[in-house]
Amino acid sequence: MTFSTLSSNMIYPSAIGLAVACYIIAFLRNRKSPLNKIPTVGPSGLITARLGAIRTFYQGHKMIQEGYENFPVFKIPRYFSWLVIITGREHLEDIRKATDDSLSFLDAIEQAGQFDYTISPKLKADYFHINVVRGPMTRNIGTRFPDFLDEINKTFEDLLGGADQDWVSIPCYSSVVHIVSRLSARFFVGPELSSNPKYTKIMQDYAFHVFEDGVLLRLLPDWLKPFAHHAIFNSKARLQEVEDYLRPILTKRLEASAEKIADDSNDMITWLWNAAPEDHRTLHDIAIRMIFLNIAAIHTTASLLTHVLFNLATYSSYIEPLREEISKIIELEGWNKISIEKMRKLDSFVKESQRLHGSESASVGRLAMSDFTFSDGTVIPKGTHVAIAGRSINHDERYYQNPQEFQGFRFADKDPLKWQMSALNPEFMTFGVGRHACPGRFFAVAEVKAIVARMLLEYDIKLTDEKGGRPKDLWFTGIFVAPNRKAEVSLKRRD
Repeated sequence: MTFSTLSSNMIYPSAIGLAVACYIIAFLRNRKSPLNKIPTVGPSGLITARLGAIRTFYQGHKMIQEGYENFPVFKIPRYFSWLVIITGREHLEDIRKATDDSLSFLDAIEQAGQFDYTISPKLKADYFHINVVRGPMTRNIGTRFPDFLDEINKTFEDLLGGADQDWVSIPCYSSVVHIVSRLSARFFVGPELSSNPKYTKIMQDYAFHVFEDGVLLRLLPDWLKPFAHHAIFNSKARLQEVEDYLRPILTKRLEASAEKIADDSNDMITWLWNAAPEDHRTLHDIAIRMIFLNIAAIHTTASLLTHVLFNLATYSSYIEPLREEISKIIELEGWNKISIEKMRKLDSFVKESQRLHGSESASVGRLAMSDFTFSDGTVIPKGTHVAIAGRSINHDERYYQNPQEFQGFRFADKDPLKWQMSALNPEFMTFGVGRHACPGRFFAVAEVKAIVARMLLEYDIKLTDEKGGRPKDLWFTGIFVAPNRKAEVSLKRRD
C-alpha cells in the first residue's frame, strides 16, 4: 500500500472522528449551560435546535405565543444561539432595574443592526446622541411644531396633487416612508434638505439597509462581514454623501465659534454638536449619528403610520368622530403640540393600531454582559440575548377585552398617565421599560398624530381594493411584524 493510498484511506475516518470529538465537546459544554434549565419551545438538542431555528425564522411569533401561554421564561432556537423570552411582571421588573453592565440595551441593538458595518464603528464610542433625543429634541417639539405643519402641507401637495379633482391611489407604505423621511429631515436639518429628494432617499435607503441587511450580517463570520457589507450596501460612500450635505451647514454655523453653535439654529445639527464631547466634535461623528437617528425615526414611525391609515380606510365609522374631536380642539387651541396632545380619541386610535398590528413578538431586547440571575433564580449566561413577549402581552385577554378585535377608542376614556400613547405601561410593551424606554416616542407620537389629524380634516380616505379588506400584515424573520408594503389607499380632497 502506497503512502498516498494510506493517507487517502485515513482522511475520512479522521474527519469523522474529529466531527464526533467536536460534537462530544459541544455536548458536554451544552449540558453545563444554565440555559438547559430554561424550557424550550421547539427542539432543544445540540443538532436538532439548529433545525428548529428554521421554524423560528418562519414562525417565531407563533412559537413565542406558545411559550407565553405555558412558561414564565422560555427560549427559542436561533441559528447560532438561543433567544430567551420572559413573560411575567417579576422578570420585567428585573429587566427594568438591571444596570447596563449586566443587561445592555445598547449592545443588543448594536449587534442586531451590526452598526460597525452598516453605519460606522465610531457610533458606539459614545452614545451622546441618545441624551440629545431625551433632552433638547424632546423639549423642542412644541417650538418646532410649525415646521411639522409646513412640511406636512408641502408633502401632501407633492403626493396628492390630483386629489382635488378625483380619488388618487397611492402605495401606502412607500408614500408614508416618503412623508416621514421628509418630516424627520425638516426637524433634524431644516427645509433645504427636507425638500432635497437625494438626501431623503439616502436616509430612506439606510433605514431599510440596517434593518434588513443587519440580519444577514449576523449570520456571517466576522472576517467575512466587511466584504459582504461592501457588496450589499457601500455605507462608506453613502456616509460620504451625507457628510457632503451637512458640511456647508455645519461650516457656516461654526464661523462664529468652533466651541458651541448658537442656540437660534434650533435643530439636530446644533443639538448634536453642542452635546458632543470634544473628541467627537467632527463632521463624521455628526453624520453617523444623524444617520442613526434618521433610521430610528423613519422605520418604526412609518410602520405605525401605515397601520393607522389602513385602519382608517378599513374602519371608516371612526372617521367622523375623529374629525369632530380634531375640529373642536383646533378651533379652540389652534395647531400646536398641546392641541395634538388633547386629542384623546385620536391618541387611542393610534395606540390601538400599534397594539393590534404593530407589536413585535420579541421586544425590549437586552444582551447579558455577564451571568445574570433573575429574582426567581433563573440564570442566563453571559452573551445571551433576552427579550420580552411584547405582542403576547399586548394581546392578552387579561388586560384587554376581546384583544383580537380592533377597538379604535379602547383607551380614550382611560387614565392618560397610564394609557396615553407615549406613557410607559407593563401591559403595553411597545415602547419598552426603564431607562432605555424609547426616548423618541414623544416625537414619533406627535408626528403621527399631526399627520393623521391634518389628513382627516382635508381628505377622505378608503382602501383602493375595498373588497379585499384590510391588507394583511407581514412577518420578517418570524418575529418582526410589518405592514403590507404593496397595498394602496385612495384619497380625495374634501369639499
